[in-house]
Amino acid sequence: MKKIGWRLLIVILLLSGCSANQANRPHHRRSSEATSSSVKKASTAQATSKESTSVSDDTSKANATVWNQTKTRQLARFMANWQSQMKQSYQGTYNDEKPDHLGNVFSKALKDGGLNGHVKWGEQTVNLTWSTNGENGNAFQVVAVATGGGKQRKSFPTTYFFCLHNQQPVVLMTQTTNGNDLDIQDTQNSALQAGFAKIVTGVKPQVLTNAALNADLTSAVKASPQRWPSAYQGTWYAYDGYEKKITSFSTDTISDFKLTRVKTKKRTWLNVRGGHQSAGAGTFEYVRYHYYDGRQIPVMMRASGAGAWFDENAYQSESIAKQMKDFEFGDESKKRDEEDI
Repeated sequence: MKKIGWRLLIVILLLSGCSANQANRPHHRRSSEATSSSVKKASTAQATSKESTSVSDDTSKANATVWNQTKTRQLARFMANWQSQMKQSYQGTYNDEKPDHLGNVFSKALKDGGLNGHVKWGEQTVNLTWSTNGENGNAFQVVAVATGGGKQRKSFPTTYFFCLHNQQPVVLMTQTTNGNDLDIQDTQNSALQAGFAKIVTGVKPQVLTNAALNADLTSAVKASPQRWPSAYQGTWYAYDGYEKKITSFSTDTISDFKLTRVKTKKRTWLNVRGGHQSAGAGTFEYVRYHYYDGRQIPVMMRASGAGAWFDENAYQSESIAKQMKDFEFGDESKKRDEEDI
């Protein structure tokens, strides 16, 4: 009986041990699966994070370029508003349209190089290149083109080139109506220049006024002794149409001159005569702002004769004077056979 009891006890103990092991095993397995699942989730999260970072980096790179689709859409909205205010109509590459300037279809005319050697900016021949991001490495990168105008836009179209010149925003335009060459110039429309600059840089430049430029003209003339108005000071360069060369003049010794104000229909001139001059009209000068290479610079209009007849435009840079030569902006006084007073 005792032997049977011991045997029975041993069997019971063995069975109890097996049950305990079986009870522990599932718990250990679940812990292992949970750890494995956690690792998988962490790996997945890490991969997703890498993918998100990659997408974010790509987006950042796209937004970091000088020009991109976001800015193209901004230009499209800006031009829609601007042309409505101007009561004009334009086709633009920013709307996936194909502006046609007298047979030059854009952007194709720039992409195929057909205009190479046929674009003149003042006295300088330039190559306009097409760019989708403003980073093709060329000096003149056109990122958008618009062609149109008023009622006669088909026969006499105006075309605007939204350009990056050495990475700086400038709106160039042409109204060339014949020949194979395009003569381009800065548009003098401050809304276009400032609006495009803001889209490119994020900052809208201040538009400077002629009134501010000539603010001290009256006080300078009335001063005793007289002084040169601040905007008229320094050395100026102009193209002399008679001598066919760039000449210069300086506003240095005020005692050699006598200054007066002469008001005409369109402006108030600074009239400059020799200190001992008793006859003759002297020289008429008027400094105003004009756009050159996307920025406003002082340009002096010079005239002579009884009617303040236009002679030349003068610049504070000799290189600009050489490039612009005898260019006229359209606001000059009348020529010698007409009268502006």
